[in-house]
Amino acid sequence: MITESSHPELLRMTGIIKHFPGAKALDGVDLDIRAGEVHCLLGQNGAGKSTLIKVLAGAHQPDAGQISWRGETVRIGSTQAALKLQLAVE
Repeated sequence: MITESSHPELLRMTGIIKHFPGAKALDGVDLDIRAGEVHCLLGQNGAGKSTLIKVLAGAHQPDAGQISWRGETVRIGSTQAALKLQLAVE
């Protein structure tokens, strides 16, 4: 059985907002991931799946929201910054 104490939170994305000209790609997205979990993002085209992952990878900057990695609030300003945190996406 997986419990909160046996699998600490690795990633928390809270209230992530991202605008592009003419469109709001992300509107207050929350995502929590604990060690040992596997997640899949599903949705229609234009739902914001790729944008959320690009925010996590440092390819896009969120307009609002907070990202915590291993319990520390972080700003992922570039793909290189994400890699320094040992954050990688495929």
